[in-house]
Amino acid sequence: MSIVAILLGIFAIGFIALLHELGHFFFAKRAGMKVLELSLGAGPKIFSFTKGETDYTIRLIPVLAFVKIEEEGPGSLKDASFLARFFMYIGGVTFNFLTAIIIFTLIGVFSGMVTDKVIVGKIIPDTPASVVLEKNDQILEFNGNKVEDIEGFIIKLNENGSQEISLKVLRDDKLQEVKITPLYDQENSKYYLGFNFGTEKMNIFSSFIYSFKVSIDYISETFKLIGNMLIGTASAKDNLVGVVGIVSLTSTFATNVADFMVFIAILSLGMAVINILPLPALDGGKIVLLLLEKIRGKKVNEKVEVYLTIASFALLILLMLYTTYNDITRIFGG
Repeated sequence: MSIVAILLGIFAIGFIALLHELGHFFFAKRAGMKVLELSLGAGPKIFSFTKGETDYTIRLIPVLAFVKIEEEGPGSLKDASFLARFFMYIGGVTFNFLTAIIIFTLIGVFSGMVTDKVIVGKIIPDTPASVVLEKNDQILEFNGNKVEDIEGFIIKLNENGSQEISLKVLRDDKLQEVKITPLYDQENSKYYLGFNFGTEKMNIFSSFIYSFKVSIDYISETFKLIGNMLIGTASAKDNLVGVVGIVSLTSTFATNVADFMVFIAILSLGMAVINILPLPALDGGKIVLLLLEKIRGKKVNEKVEVYLTIASFALLILLMLYTTYNDITRIFGG
């Protein structure tokens, strides 16, 4: 892993964390709350300037960010209305979600995204695909059956096994039929033809709609994975990644601008999911407590809230230590 990849990884995490805090900052300011500080990083100050009532700072640890809001009196968080506090709490998650959609939309317009269409991308030399397929071919039929999406194509391919396949492809606006015989990948226990799925460029409206769908699907699948880990049907060791793991993954996505932007979008969605979890130390937990306050007509006991927050912080620290250890052992083969 190169120094450039490490720096890009740190930048990506810090950038996403700052965007999250900007969401809180934006809605706090809109509600008239007194924002004392907006910081990129944590720990000792490296640089700061003051504008109005707010200190804008850069601190030593770059993978964190925070917003500090007045706690007591006029302009404080406690003094704000229910809706003002709700939008302030949900603001970070909202900004992360919108960031992902904007990035995906721009990628769909300018470089294209992998969609449901089965389009031939990079072809691997000396494979069946290199003989009969060409880049940008769109596969429409598989043995006379319509190909609905990539997932369906992969299922059909593995069900077919090593038998010869008839594919109907759209090439340069002309329909062609080709014959191809899959190979078996013993390491991954699947059949393959020898190409990566290609991308499709879209107009901005179509790209936005597709990006919204992709983002919702990603969040849904992440919540399902979290649920499976909690009930023990998925391995936490294999699926949880911490800061070290994220930085190490950067080299995989740092080959071109589009891939790196996809990496940032995925990180942004991941941060949205983490922060909406109903733990009192996170935005989701604060929203739950706020809703309880609205239902009950009075605030949750401050001592109870403090104890719950401390307990959830302790849980998050333990989780951070576990993921860091897991990342290091995964990277170095421990």
